[in-house]
Amino acid sequence: MIRAVLFDFYSVWTPDKISYYLAVSQLVGPEIYKEMSDLVDQYYHGQVDIDQISDSFRVKLGHPDISVNQFKLSEKNISPQIVEFMRNLHEHFLKIGILANLGNQEYGLLHDFNEHNQLFEVIASPLSFKVSRPLLSKEVFAQALQTIGEPLDNCIYVSGNKDYLSFAELLGMKTIQFEGYKTLKTYIDNMVEQDMPK
Repeated sequence: MIRAVLFDFYSVWTPDKISYYLAVSQLVGPEIYKEMSDLVDQYYHGQVDIDQISDSFRVKLGHPDISVNQFKLSEKNISPQIVEFMRNLHEHFLKIGILANLGNQEYGLLHDFNEHNQLFEVIASPLSFKVSRPLLSKEVFAQALQTIGEPLDNCIYVSGNKDYLSFAELLGMKTIQFEGYKTLKTYIDNMVEQDMPK
C-alpha cells in the first residue's frame, strides 16, 4: 500500500535548465561535458553557486546569451497546480517528500516554501543530508526513506528523468514518469482509489 510519494524537483516543479545545458555541452565534446558535469556535481553538493554554473556554461559553450537569470528560481516558478495536487495528497493521508538533486538555491527555495506551507515530510538530497555520495546512490535513497518513515514498498517516486526512475526501479521502488499534471493526477487518483478499503 502506498503511504508516501517522493517527487523530483526539476521536471516536476519547474523546467530543468541545468540538464538542458549539460546536454548541449555533450554535443560540444567529451572534455567540455566532463568538466561541466563535474561542476554541476559540485553545485549539487553546495560547493559552487548558480552564478559559477551560469558563467561556465556561457564561456564553455560560447553562448553569450546565457545569463544567471535563466537559472534563478523563486516561488513564482513553482507550478501552482502541482502544489495544490500535493496538498490534496495529504488529504488522503499520504506523506509527501522531495528526493532530488538540489543546489543551495533549490534547497533554500523549498525550505522557505515548506516553512510557510508545511507540505513536505522530507527534503532529501546529497546537499540536505550533507553527504558526498551522489543522488543516485543506495545511501541517499535509504536516508530519504528513513527520514520519511516508510519502507521501500510503501513509496512511489515521481520524476521526468529516466535515469532517476531506472535507479529507483533497480532498488525496487515503484515509479511514475512525470509527463504532465493531468496524467500524474489521474494515475495517483486511481492508485489511491485502489488502496481504499473495499
